[in-house]
Amino acid sequence: MVRIEVIASSRARLTIASLLSTRPRTLGELAEVTGMSVQGVLKHLKKLEEAKLLRERKMKRGKYLKQRKLYFIESPKVADYSQRDVLVATMGRPRTVGEPDTKLAYRSGESSLRDLDELAQDVLMLRRRVRDLARRTARMVDEVVESESRIAALVGSLGLTDEEEQVARLVFGDDTPERVRQILREQYGCADPEGAIRDAMKRIRSASR
Repeated sequence: MVRIEVIASSRARLTIASLLSTRPRTLGELAEVTGMSVQGVLKHLKKLEEAKLLRERKMKRGKYLKQRKLYFIESPKVADYSQRDVLVATMGRPRTVGEPDTKLAYRSGESSLRDLDELAQDVLMLRRRVRDLARRTARMVDEVVESESRIAALVGSLGLTDEEEQVARLVFGDDTPERVRQILREQYGCADPEGAIRDAMKRIRSASR
């Protein structure tokens, strides 16, 4: 089973995989949408092929369209809604063969064209919602990074020893108190985590006055 990390290791590759998951596309389409050269796109397609994700087929010349080679990802589908430096991507699980899809059980007499239109509208609405959530997630991540930077700056301004500063960074990090004590014992050889934390907090109180 291909892991999302294999694709997400390259943002360009992730974008291409997401595009190919929505519908078959030509090499020229991928180059135009991504702003990459054809050779650059081909390198990423090669990686997707090695991951056993990429499929291709020839589309015969029709009434309006010329013959083209189409690339696509059939399963699992890749969805990319990343915003700036925040990676938001997933790989949809393929439907089990023979598994019924109740959403496609149309009522008798309904037009297939109307069904397709309704499904397309649903997809558009859901994509907008996902993008909105991704943008909000990006803003929240920015706030987290800013707060963490302020913690580091404040701790660094208190004139603590290296040991006290490291203890303080642990205490005011995202680990639970139990985990902080465990880290101090196992990773820093601290025989008295409670004492180390107590002394660091005492120094912070005195430095803050």
